[in-house]
Amino acid sequence: MQLSDIELRLLDVFIAVVESQGIANAQTLLNRDASTISRQLRQLEERLELRLCERGRSGFQLTPDGEKVFRSTLELKQAVHAFEDRTESLKGHLSGEVRLAIIDNLITDPNCPLRAVLARYGARSDNKTHLHMEIMSPPRIEHALLDHQADLGIGIFLTHLPELHYEPMYEETDWLVCAPSNPLAEAETPEQIRSKLQSCAKVARNFLGAKGTRHLGGDPSNVTAWVANLEAEALLILAGTHVGFLPNHYVRNWIESGQMVAVRPDHFHRKSVIEVAFRRGRETQKPAVNAFREDLFATLELCGKPASRVR
Repeated sequence: MQLSDIELRLLDVFIAVVESQGIANAQTLLNRDASTISRQLRQLEERLELRLCERGRSGFQLTPDGEKVFRSTLELKQAVHAFEDRTESLKGHLSGEVRLAIIDNLITDPNCPLRAVLARYGARSDNKTHLHMEIMSPPRIEHALLDHQADLGIGIFLTHLPELHYEPMYEETDWLVCAPSNPLAEAETPEQIRSKLQSCAKVARNFLGAKGTRHLGGDPSNVTAWVANLEAEALLILAGTHVGFLPNHYVRNWIESGQMVAVRPDHFHRKSVIEVAFRRGRETQKPAVNAFREDLFATLELCGKPASRVR
């Protein structure tokens, strides 16, 4: 059959559902409700005249034809991206798109080199590219990279996927913080703090997993709120109901204004490595993305950051 734009868009939906392991999990990724996704899968099956997957109360499962279509679609997408990269390299100047996916609130971190990188890249005389930037959680960043929806991702990645390459950029320090009204604010010694942590309601970022709770101490069941971003965590802490770890650069203004208390940061702190991630393979040769990576690593080298050791 001859593929039109409609079939290609429906195939993108199909890939998202397969990689999310079901329609329900794909709703957030596709920003569509389950009934819309289900209808689009039916449309694709009708156009291909194939049954691609079983879906319903018994769960989601690919049919043998669905597995073949899924693999063929991935091969098609890879071929299209390779063609785009080759044609971009023939133009003699930087063109096309550079798509960045980053975690939230890097802008307040003085250690983050991204502003300098953007300035350096924007100053290139041969630069005619379009930049696309989006804020995402680390799992979504990795998914966007794998799905060719992003070229570079910057975040905290606790595990490394074999399909992606990761380079450390710098370290971010989190402090244990609470509101002045929280009982934890009255504790002075490390022993008193650990004792009060036993009963404090805690908030943690869901993508940090065990690391998000290990430094909080006390009963893990007291982690009563899980969030995907810093703003949600800060709201709960400012309300006085929860305690948790937040980046020191992010909370500095609230601490200075007396709205938050840093709880003995000399004892209660943790560090996270901010990394840049990108796909392995030929698509990393895309000229515009390579130029951005060069500027990123050159800036890190000037700052004496760890990623300067690797190209």
